[in-house]
Amino acid sequence: MRHCFIIFSLLVTAALQAQQGFSIKGNIQNIKSGTLVFLMNGSDGKTIATDTVKNGQFQLKGKVAEPDIFQVGFVGFKEAIDLFMEDNNAITIEGDFNNLSAVLIKGSAIEQDYVDFKNSFNPLRDTLNKLVNLINPEKTQPRRDSLIRAFEFTKANVVNNATNFTQARRSSPVSSFVLFVISPLLNGLADVEARYNTLLPEAKRGSFARILEKGIADAKVGAVGTMAINFTQKDTLGKPVSLNSFKGKYVLVDFWASWCGPCRQENPNVVAAFQKYKAKNFTVLGISLDESRNNWIQAIRKDKLTWTHVSDLKYFENEVAKLYRINSIPANFLIDPTGKIIARNLRGEELDQTLANILK
Repeated sequence: MRHCFIIFSLLVTAALQAQQGFSIKGNIQNIKSGTLVFLMNGSDGKTIATDTVKNGQFQLKGKVAEPDIFQVGFVGFKEAIDLFMEDNNAITIEGDFNNLSAVLIKGSAIEQDYVDFKNSFNPLRDTLNKLVNLINPEKTQPRRDSLIRAFEFTKANVVNNATNFTQARRSSPVSSFVLFVISPLLNGLADVEARYNTLLPEAKRGSFARILEKGIADAKVGAVGTMAINFTQKDTLGKPVSLNSFKGKYVLVDFWASWCGPCRQENPNVVAAFQKYKAKNFTVLGISLDESRNNWIQAIRKDKLTWTHVSDLKYFENEVAKLYRINSIPANFLIDPTGKIIARNLRGEELDQTLANILK
């Protein structure tokens, strides 16, 4: 009997799992029967479900992996219905095809959060856009200053409203979306991170949360005060060299290339710093973004760069450059003996003065 109960329980569990998924039932007036309706993921544009309208009604069913913004679209028509939903939502959509922006959507708690945010944010967003369009061509300084003050006031309202929203809905995935939307108006990624960290784990789901987390993580790569990420790349003789092999020294990790004019102009300053401080536990590690080995070697010799050099000769696809998010050169990081980044992008006199203060 006990075995029968276990089998029955497993069957019930399997049946419940099979029932998981979303359901969207539409009842739309003034739409032609036979119109193909589809559900599309707003993040990647993939179609998830389709149906054909019959007497104004349709049903879309399927499964989604995470909460996100989706669009209910109609083949042959540009306008669509956007909604915020997740798996296991049973949603109804009612309205008029001639006024899709006013349809009533029920059955998703996070959709209501999304609607509440749009109702407060969209008017302010429109005001900001209008002010930008007025500020840019404005030539009269007093008028321009007045418009800029109005812009800053509206911007502050946007941030304040978003702050109130995310703090009131700390468990809603819509709050991650809100932070993503207003992030350009905040005081850098440190501000974004501080706000994101106040959200509960339930809110940190979906594509917008992932975008925020990636942006926050990327911003920390190579940041002053963080530990340098180890790497290994081959030197001019093909011998692997790791950053960790320089532990115990101050090392300037210098990204450059033979074809980079500003890099070549800066090289004499790096040479002077190397010669002046190499006896004080300082060295340089050059990372070249060259593609031609001959050009790389010739530039090292011509510029008298007598320190260790590595490269994989992949241009901006250089693995170390990608690791450190290097998008332009020259660029450098000064690393202390423990492996911590203590300065970056030092040039000329600033490089010399920084080393002088450290290596007394």
